[in-house]
Amino acid sequence: MTRQFDPEMLYVECNQCGQPVLWENGLTTKLLAMAQIDAASLDERCLILSEGCPGCHPGETSFTTQVIRLNREKNDQHSSRLTAN
Repeated sequence: MTRQFDPEMLYVECNQCGQPVLWENGLTTKLLAMAQIDAASLDERCLILSEGCPGCHPGETSFTTQVIRLNREKNDQHSSRLTAN
């Protein structure tokens, strides 16, 4: 049985203040499509980092984002980056 990961379940975090970012349902799927990232390539190790959020940049509504995949190794501090803006 093949499990498919729901991209709407990706965790989104502000890369500046570290707070979780909540946005409307379906926005993750739209952003992935605009960035030409295949949702089937994502898994539970992936997350979205936002370069700012309404909490640390009041009045702004658009932020650059990137999708990253955390490594499996606990001792490895690196991450794989998937292109997304």
